[in-house]
Amino acid sequence: MDDKPTVQMDPFSEERQPDSDRGQSPPTIPIDDLFHDASWPPLAEDPTPPPPVAPPPAPDSRPDPAGQTTILRPEARAPLLAWLAVVAGPGASRGQVFTLESETVIGRKTGQILLASDASVSGHHARVRLEPGEGEDEGHSFVLYDLASSNGTFAGDRESYRDERVYRHELKDGDFILLGETTLVFKQVALGGKS
Repeated sequence: MDDKPTVQMDPFSEERQPDSDRGQSPPTIPIDDLFHDASWPPLAEDPTPPPPVAPPPAPDSRPDPAGQTTILRPEARAPLLAWLAVVAGPGASRGQVFTLESETVIGRKTGQILLASDASVSGHHARVRLEPGEGEDEGHSFVLYDLASSNGTFAGDRESYRDERVYRHELKDGDFILLGETTLVFKQVALGGKS
């Protein structure tokens, strides 16, 4: 017999076998004969790689056919550049400037701004975060948050900042901030115009 793979016929097919053949196994048929094609299934993939697919055109370069919806992107706003400068106190040397990131933590032990020499500043004292404004034309602003500090966070204009304990305060250019015994001033500029 050949070494070709074979398939057993269904013993329960409609063609019943005579009773004399019941003790024997059903006949086997070579697989190649079932499909009448010796090359089936294919033995190897086509070694030629498919042609590369060109990427779709960029959204801005597509024509705007009439009758289709166009999604408009919000107008890009000018980025803000902001920093805190030390005015007085033991936290850092006077005049030292700290550039603010989109989220900046101020503390005695950890954070982007360290006021390590001021024992009245908590380990994680406050956070300044860049947030979108509430109005449609508001742009973005930096907001100061107290992080449950022991001695509180104070902010406001030059005359009143020592009296204004804050938990959330939207900073304006020129605001003073008191953390522990260290006073800082907030400064910001919008690059390229209003933010």
